[in-house]
Amino acid sequence: MKEIRFLIAIMFIVTLPLSVRAQQDDVSTAVEEIKSQVEGMDEAIKELQTDRDRLKKLKISGYVQMNWEQTEAEQGFAVDPYDPSDEISSRFRLRRARLKFTYTETFGRMVVQADFGNTKLELKDAYFEFNEPWLRMFSLRMGVFNRPNYEVEYSSSQRESVERSTVVRTLYPGERDLGAMLTVAPEDLFTLQVAAFNNTHLGTYAQGNPSYGSEPLYFMTRLTKSFMLGDVGLDLGAHARIGNARLNTQRVITSASPASGADAIIDSTTYAIGDGVARNWYGVEMQVYYDFLGGMKLLGEYITGSDVNQLSTAVPPAPARLREFSGWYVMLVKNVGTDFQAAVKYDRFTPNTTIADADISTTAELPRGTLGVGLHNYTFENVRLTVWYEMNSWNTTERFETDPKDNLLVLRAQYKF
Repeated sequence: MKEIRFLIAIMFIVTLPLSVRAQQDDVSTAVEEIKSQVEGMDEAIKELQTDRDRLKKLKISGYVQMNWEQTEAEQGFAVDPYDPSDEISSRFRLRRARLKFTYTETFGRMVVQADFGNTKLELKDAYFEFNEPWLRMFSLRMGVFNRPNYEVEYSSSQRESVERSTVVRTLYPGERDLGAMLTVAPEDLFTLQVAAFNNTHLGTYAQGNPSYGSEPLYFMTRLTKSFMLGDVGLDLGAHARIGNARLNTQRVITSASPASGADAIIDSTTYAIGDGVARNWYGVEMQVYYDFLGGMKLLGEYITGSDVNQLSTAVPPAPARLREFSGWYVMLVKNVGTDFQAAVKYDRFTPNTTIADADISTTAELPRGTLGVGLHNYTFENVRLTVWYEMNSWNTTERFETDPKDNLLVLRAQYKF
């Protein structure tokens, strides 16, 4: 019996280190597993923090504008009130449905915005912007963005009139174009924008034949300056558009000529295919702000210059139409209490300033004015409710003796986030 106990004791002494070592190995393995799990959690937390930091740099915004519109015009909503092609006099209209993504870094930002209309999806903005970090007065923007003009750059979600003025819609269809712009803004001094855009990308105007070579771009600049005169804030500015179109025809109608008839067309001794014709215009602007009984502002703009119609792609091309034009608008905006805002706007556009009334043979040459009055309500958060009424008037001539009835009523609901 003693021998058996002795053998058991010997076996216990021999196997004890092995058991202890096995337990130590098990503990080490468990520790390593826990350590790996902790490190994995650290990596996941770091990834979540990185994702969070990226999301903090991304801003998503947008707005939707829904209209109900009623027109007095017998021809309905046709662009030309003398055109009887459209007989719809009232309608619902999804005017804008914008979604905008802005990703901001310390050195600049990237912006992409689209308009989700009920008839098509349209790109509005797609650009990136670099801000120099040393003097902090220069920035460079490249891509598709607003052209430098006050009313063009004034967001449709904030503008007090339901649409931009006639002269701005005519000169800057779609508001945006593809190019690059340098902005110089020394603190409290001035803001200078200098831009170059393709002659061939956005808008209703397209270069007639880019292969003629020397007019791939047009150039724009805008200079603004802000002042304080006591309690009155004053912003002054000026902008210009410089560039040519290359003719794809030798038949040209000058600004002072009637739009039809053999006498209107200048022969090839004056213009040749490939000649440049100017699309140059210049504008001045002013905005006055005064904190009077809740706040008010008065703003206006005047633009004049030379233009040419969309060059025809027919074979042979239709004659090119040269025009000297002018346009302006003025608007008064007054806050009424905390929930309401009233606005009155008048704009005037003369598509051809040099032609005699007796020589006007197309409605495209008729001067026209629009008086608009409206009221906005901001009672509900993120919502603006608008009622707007436009009274349109067209100059009468020997040929167009009647000013057509084409006044317009717009009821709009806007949600913005």
